[in-house]
Amino acid sequence: MKNPGIEFLEKTRYPDFSTVDLILRVPEPPKEIPVPDAAQRIKLPNPKRIKIKDIPVREALENWELPGFFSRSSITLKELSFLLWCIQGVRKTEGDAPKPRNVPSSGFRYPIETYFVAGEVEGLETGLYRYLPLSHQIVVERLDSDLPFAMGTACMNFKLITRAAVTFLFVGIPYRSTWALGNRGYRSVLIEAGHICQALIMASSCIGCDVQPIDLFHDEMMIHLTNLDPKSQWPLLVGAVGRREREL
Repeated sequence: MKNPGIEFLEKTRYPDFSTVDLILRVPEPPKEIPVPDAAQRIKLPNPKRIKIKDIPVREALENWELPGFFSRSSITLKELSFLLWCIQGVRKTEGDAPKPRNVPSSGFRYPIETYFVAGEVEGLETGLYRYLPLSHQIVVERLDSDLPFAMGTACMNFKLITRAAVTFLFVGIPYRSTWALGNRGYRSVLIEAGHICQALIMASSCIGCDVQPIDLFHDEMMIHLTNLDPKSQWPLLVGAVGRREREL
């Protein structure tokens, strides 16, 4: 592979209906990773009943900057619920119509799963969780007080991650998109991770927090930490949420 970028663009040109499993009547993949029967689910507070400070869009955009360093801080379960709903929450619709979320997704495929390490979230034990947008719940993947340190090591940004209130990991499920869009869906997965992280930046400003996006991390460590299938589940982007010292 002489130039992986050029090869990627050439192989994901649209249209190429020969790569669309939807046309071939292959069964549709699940809209969420299935939750084991024994797994613990936690219902989140209704985000529409949470009082959040109104921040003008322009102010949120102009005030954002790479925090670089967080002081130790925490967020509440209500604030976490608000952030999750803003980045992937499902809007109610009637009938069999597609259920749009708060971020755009090509073909309404929504190929991103949101994992997060709760460092200092009031009401949650330190551990790894996954968001379930269709029911606005979270599922406990693993409880471990050392996970913020492991995440910090994998992100090669130990001081910032270990002080973050919560660190999100956006994981791509490419087949969820390529099933309907063919190889073009691979582009959609990467683009959507950016949409979600930008929504996280905007939403976090409403609760007085900053976001440090991290795309340079140790892939193998991240796969091991979250127990992902590297063939079908891709760690794409990290977003660490916290408060800078001047804001405490």
